[in-house]
Amino acid sequence: MSNTGTNRRLATILFADVGGYSRLMRADEEQTLIDLRAHLAELVAPVVERFHGRIVKTVGDGVLVEFSSAVEAIRSAVELQRGMVERNVGTVPERRQAFRIGLHLGDIIAYEDDVFGDTVNVAARLEAQAEPGSIVLSDSVYEQVRDKLALPFRDLGRRTVKNIDRPIRMYSLDGAALAEADVPPRPTGSFAGKRRSFIVAGVAVALIALGVTIAYRSGGPPPQDAIGAFGRPPAESGQSVAILVLINQSGDPAQDYFSDGLTEDITRALGRFKQLTVLSYGAVLPFRGKEMPLSEIGHALNARYLVGGSVRRMGTRVRVTVQLSDATNGTQLWAEQYDDEMTDIFAVQERIARRVAGTLASSLQQIALQQSLRKPTDNLDAYDLLLRSRALAADSTRAGNRSARDLLDRVTLLSPTYAEAYAEMADLTFQRATFGWSEFPEQDVDTAIRLAQKAVELDDECVLGHSVLARAYAALQKYDLGLAESERALQINPSDAEASLARAAALLWTGRIDDSIAAAEFAVHLNPNIGPEAALNLGLAYVLSRRYADAAKLLEAARIRYPGYPLLDFPLAGAYAELGRTADAMDALEQGRRKNPHFVLTSFGSRFQDPALQQRIEASLRKAGLN
Repeated sequence: MSNTGTNRRLATILFADVGGYSRLMRADEEQTLIDLRAHLAELVAPVVERFHGRIVKTVGDGVLVEFSSAVEAIRSAVELQRGMVERNVGTVPERRQAFRIGLHLGDIIAYEDDVFGDTVNVAARLEAQAEPGSIVLSDSVYEQVRDKLALPFRDLGRRTVKNIDRPIRMYSLDGAALAEADVPPRPTGSFAGKRRSFIVAGVAVALIALGVTIAYRSGGPPPQDAIGAFGRPPAESGQSVAILVLINQSGDPAQDYFSDGLTEDITRALGRFKQLTVLSYGAVLPFRGKEMPLSEIGHALNARYLVGGSVRRMGTRVRVTVQLSDATNGTQLWAEQYDDEMTDIFAVQERIARRVAGTLASSLQQIALQQSLRKPTDNLDAYDLLLRSRALAADSTRAGNRSARDLLDRVTLLSPTYAEAYAEMADLTFQRATFGWSEFPEQDVDTAIRLAQKAVELDDECVLGHSVLARAYAALQKYDLGLAESERALQINPSDAEASLARAAALLWTGRIDDSIAAAEFAVHLNPNIGPEAALNLGLAYVLSRRYADAAKLLEAARIRYPGYPLLDFPLAGAYAELGRTADAMDALEQGRRKNPHFVLTSFGSRFQDPALQQRIEASLRKAGLN
C-alpha cells in the first residue's frame, strides 16, 4: 500500500547499475535487455526480498533499493555480486553483465512509494566510483557494519564527486576479494511463502526494466506523474518527452561516445524539470538508428513529444542540431543549433546539454500553456489552473497579478501539498511588493518568504521556491542567505532559467557585477523572454559595467514588452545619458515619472551592499536630468 503523505526516515540506499551497459546495448540491444530483465527478476528481486529490502524502482539499467538495516544492505550487495559471478559462468564474455553498487546511509524524504534527498544522490555518486563487480560504501555505512561483518573493506580515503559539495570518505569491497571472503549469514524463512513473493516481485521488476514509461531524474529516482507534494503534472497533461539518441554525423564511428554521452546528459538535465516526464536513456536505446515514423516511436514509448538531432565534429569545433516534434502527428515544433569549441570535451558536453535542456523545457512549458488555454474552463484540474495563472501573470500587470493569485488560491484548495503552487504564489506576492502594486510592501515580502519556505518544506527540490527566497532575502539585504538559496536552486537544476536569474539578482546586489551578467545572459540563452524584474537587474548590471549600449538595447525591448512596469525607464534614461542621447534620456525620465510619480532617487538602488554602486547609478540618473 502506498504512503499518501511525505515523511522522513533513516535508511540505507543501495544504487546499482550495469557497468558498460551502453557498449552492451550497441553490440546487441535485444539480447542485452533480455539478459538484464532475467537478472532483475531471477536474482535482484529475490535477494532484495530475502534481506528485507524494498525495490523503489529501476532507471534504465539501474536499480534503487531501500533498506532499514545497513548490515542487511551490505549482505544483499555481496549476494548480488556473487550471484552475478555465478550467472556469468558459461556466458560468452561479450554478453556478461556486472553490477556496480554504491551504498549510503542517511535521512531520506519518502513520498508515496518513492524516496528523495541527498542520501539518494550520494548513493548514486558512490555507485559511479565502483568498478564492475565491486561495491563502494560511504563511511556512514561502514561505521554500522565494520564490527558486524568480516569483509575485506578497503579504505579509499576522501573523494570529491560531482554535484556533492563535500568530500566523502569511501570504502570498497572488490570483486576478487569478495570471492575469497566468508559468505555473510543469510536470513531464513518459509521457502514457499518467499517463493511466491519472489515471483511477484520478479515480474514487477521485469516489467519496469523495459523502461518505456519510466521517467528519469539526474542523481536520483524518476519523477512522479501525479500532482502531490512534489508537484508533478498529471499524465493526461501530455508533458511526456523522449530524447532519441543523437546521430553521429562526424563520419567516424569512434565518435559515437560523444553523441551518446550528450544524449544521456540532455536526458538527465531535462529530467530535472519537474513539470516534465522525461523517458529514461535506456528506454530510447532500442530505437537507435531505426527508420520508423515518429508516431510509432511515440506510441511505443508512450511519449507525446520526441527530441531528435545530430552531432557533427568539424576539426576543433562541434555542431549540435536539435528538433522537437509532436509524436502524434510528426509536426516539428522547434529547432535550434548549437556550436562550441572542442577544448575540454566533457565541459563542452555538459555546457551544450544544459543549454539544450533549458531551451527545450521553456518551449515545452509554452506548449503546455497553450494546450491548457484551449481547454474548456469547466474542465480544469490543479495543474491547468497553475498554467493559467502563469498566463495571467506573464504580462506583469497589477490586474493580471491579482487574477493569477486568485487562481493559485483555488490550486492550493484542490491540492494542499502542491509545492509549486505555493512557490508561484510566493513569486507573485514578491512581484506585487517590488513592482509598486502594494500598500504594504514589507508585509508582502515577508509573506512571499513564508510561502516560499512552505514550498521548499513540501519539496526541498522546488527550484522556484529557492529562487524566490534568494530574491527576497537579497531585497531585505540578507545577502548571505540570498546567495545560499540561489546556489541551492542551481544545484537542483543548473538548466533552469529562473534559477539563473535568481542567482544573477543575488550577485548583482552583493556587487559581483560580472558574475551577475554571466548568470543573467545564460538565462537569456535558455529563455529570451525574461520578466521585467530580471531585465531591470541585467540593465543595471550593464550600466554599472559601462556597457551602456547593451543596457539601452535590453531595456528598450523590455519596456515595449512590459509597458506598465514602473522602473525600467530610469536605468534606461541613465544609459541614454551616458551615451550622449540627451533627448532620449529626458523622454525616458518623463515616462518613468508618469508611471511612478513617487520615485525617489536616493532610494533607487538601496539594495546594493556596496553604497558606491548605488552612487554610480545615481550619478547616471543625475546626468540624465533627475534631481
